[in-house]
Amino acid sequence: MYRQVLHAQWLALRLPVVLLAVLAFAVPLLTVTYGGSLEGAPTGRVAEWLFAAQQIGVLIPGLALLLGLLLGIGVWAHDHAGKHVYALSLPVSRERYVWLHFTAGAALLLVPVVALGIGALIAVFSVTLPSGIHAYPLQLTARFLLASLICYSIFFAISISTKRAALAILGIICGILLADLVLSVVGVSGSVTPTVFMWLTNWPGPLSILIGRWALFDV
Repeated sequence: MYRQVLHAQWLALRLPVVLLAVLAFAVPLLTVTYGGSLEGAPTGRVAEWLFAAQQIGVLIPGLALLLGLLLGIGVWAHDHAGKHVYALSLPVSRERYVWLHFTAGAALLLVPVVALGIGALIAVFSVTLPSGIHAYPLQLTARFLLASLICYSIFFAISISTKRAALAILGIICGILLADLVLSVVGVSGSVTPTVFMWLTNWPGPLSILIGRWALFDV
């Protein structure tokens, strides 16, 4: 049954998966725009190239977040459209059905991850690095995989939740924004949104992996 679920998910999500795979493949290649051999190059040129490569690396966590968002919500799109009638007609438990969807989406997630890894390896082999600069294609790919899985799991859980849970999440978000608005109106210094963002993105926050240096090349 897993093959049928995977095939159905692929048919439904193949376009965004392929587009994200192309983007994931291209981003590492952007870091070697200068290309060629940097061995013996002036220090200024190396520093400029390294800074540009690190700035491009900022795109990778955003790509992981987008990948997790699209797949986490997309795997349940047809079920929500059909009001889960098809799922209820299957001779499988709800737990198994959820697990089949989760693993099928995770398998599709591997396509952009592999594309990023291939692009990173090509980028590494296309440039000769000067002394003191190192490449981290495997580490970058592994981190991208972990970040994508975390984001996918979060949005998968939100997407499968009941309407009451979804409304509760929406209410929390609106409450945070409303609290910031009230604080600004009464003239109180401070903001709730940055605090919540810090909790989410600082360890042990669930999105802490998205923050930090995402560089294919570094010292």
